Amino acid sequence: MAVKKLYILRIIAVLLALSMFAGLLVGCFNNGKNDPETDQGPGPQPQPTRPGTQGEIQLPAEKDFDLLMDYLFADWVTNDALTMNYFLADPYRMSIERPLSTFGEILTQEKIARDKQETQELSDRLDGFNYDSLREDQQIVYDILRRLIELSRILERDEDFPYYTGYIRPLLGIQVQLPVLLAEFTFYTAEDIERYLDLISDTHRYFSDIIEFERERARRGYFLSDYNINSVTEQIESFLENREDNLLISVFDYKIDNYPGLSDEQRELYKERNKELVLENVLYAYETLLIAMTDLRGANVNTGGLADLPNGAEYAHALLRLRVGTDRPAKELEVLLDMWTDTVLSIILDLLHGEHQFFGDFMNDNLGKIKDGTPKEYIETLQRHMVADYPRIEATQLDIIEVHESLQQHTSPAFYLAPAIDRFDENVVYINPSSLSDNLFLFTVIAHESYPGHMYQTVYFLQQNPHPLRTAISNTGYAEGWATYSEMMSYFYAGLDVVEASLMWYMRLFDMLIMSCVDFGVNISGWGLRGTADFLSGYGITSTEAIDSYYNRATGVPLNSLNYSLGFIEMMNLLDEAREALGYDFELIDFHRFVLDFGPAPYPLLSKHLNG
Repeated sequence: MAVKKLYILRIIAVLLALSMFAGLLVGCFNNGKNDPETDQGPGPQPQPTRPGTQGEIQLPAEKDFDLLMDYLFADWVTNDALTMNYFLADPYRMSIERPLSTFGEILTQEKIARDKQETQELSDRLDGFNYDSLREDQQIVYDILRRLIELSRILERDEDFPYYTGYIRPLLGIQVQLPVLLAEFTFYTAEDIERYLDLISDTHRYFSDIIEFERERARRGYFLSDYNINSVTEQIESFLENREDNLLISVFDYKIDNYPGLSDEQRELYKERNKELVLENVLYAYETLLIAMTDLRGANVNTGGLADLPNGAEYAHALLRLRVGTDRPAKELEVLLDMWTDTVLSIILDLLHGEHQFFGDFMNDNLGKIKDGTPKEYIETLQRHMVADYPRIEATQLDIIEVHESLQQHTSPAFYLAPAIDRFDENVVYINPSSLSDNLFLFTVIAHESYPGHMYQTVYFLQQNPHPLRTAISNTGYAEGWATYSEMMSYFYAGLDVVEASLMWYMRLFDMLIMSCVDFGVNISGWGLRGTADFLSGYGITSTEAIDSYYNRATGVPLNSLNYSLGFIEMMNLLDEAREALGYDFELIDFHRFVLDFGPAPYPLLSKHLNG
């Protein structure tokens, strides 16, 4: 154990040497509201015990800022019924009224104008506060909001910017996410069953509005390439294949059968009503979307990335800053990615051909072999090994569910669904068996999504009782940076020889960095297919199929890979800052505790408080 721990620290030291280079380079509200692709992160417990409110006199500025935070959170969480159910089990405890049982409003010119006005109004509200009169937890929220306002103004500046990204896209589009989100709609009370049925009856209206938005994107010349349209249509066709065996029917039937207090007659009536709505509304909505996507083939005049659009590189950099939580200039990020990619490749080649002589095992596919195990057994292994490196959390429930067969072909290998913030002891990780190639991949994917990754980080933060607004203003780069960092650590918990574990991690990281370089190059630096091919050929990737795959993923899901790679790099840079500041007093578990206690936030803000 001591040897393994020492080697883990050596690997971290190598990665820190990479992240140190970053410091040597160039010395509103509603996160991503104009970006349909932006994911919303996990959040905290409502009715928190806020600092300064237990037996202390609250200053007027603190009280007013608390009221502002309460208002902003309530405004955000009532956007639609799905968001409400996903984040709050009992909104009435917070004096929040439920919204209508609909999916909410799609971006239109009118909504875009309202969003710009709201950004200005929030800025004016913040101007009315004396920063120094706020509590520290309020100052953190203030700083996050100020940064969101700055980025919102860039993303709202040009009339066409909101149309540069859309709701429909490969892998992460609403057409893939919605079935899973609906399957996870929780029936906290019997009224929630009615709310759910009302919600799915809104699916066709919702998709019709999305189709109109996507048609407007196409009219402006910003739609998906034909390659990515084909990927989307394949996803829709797969979901439509088995109508009577649709997961929204089978999952609903299971939940109704297990919901207490219903008579047999009530159960049958609910099942019949749901089946009718799924067949005649939900699947009809998907059929309508399929027709629309087919009609829009060839509509896109631009087959490149965001950088090929008017002022697209500026837009893409602002969107990247919003998602990742970095404020580095674009050129610095480009150099950073190149440096990491080349250095990691050099380490891999040294491990393959150096004194350890792993090349033969690599060619014979004998690397990274670990014992067979179930997800539950792997989670127990992760929990056992992480005790020395991570602070404890209270026991919590975690269910592992397989992705429905109709969604497996076009879904990520795994994903974590954050719980309602007032019921955060109920957690779900989805595993896609069709995408899990071997035991080590399963082990590390589970680590990324559960312990010590997403689920652990989410539950830990919720147990600190932060203000619920932190739910709405989190950023993906923190969450994915933490989970990717945790994934790295898991390679050394998997039972491999420590040198082999480091090689396997570096190969995983290299794959991630290659995709990220292409993603950045296509969407910010302006690479075309030729530029992508030139870059990949420098790393021995020359097949047309592989080049097309990298390029089309970068154009279909722009900037997504950078949440992971740059999020990880920024997390490593933060770790480097902590080690440099503390020297021999540095303890890894203390660094983890700082990051977890602080919670989701942009990296410059984390750095400010780390060094403050």
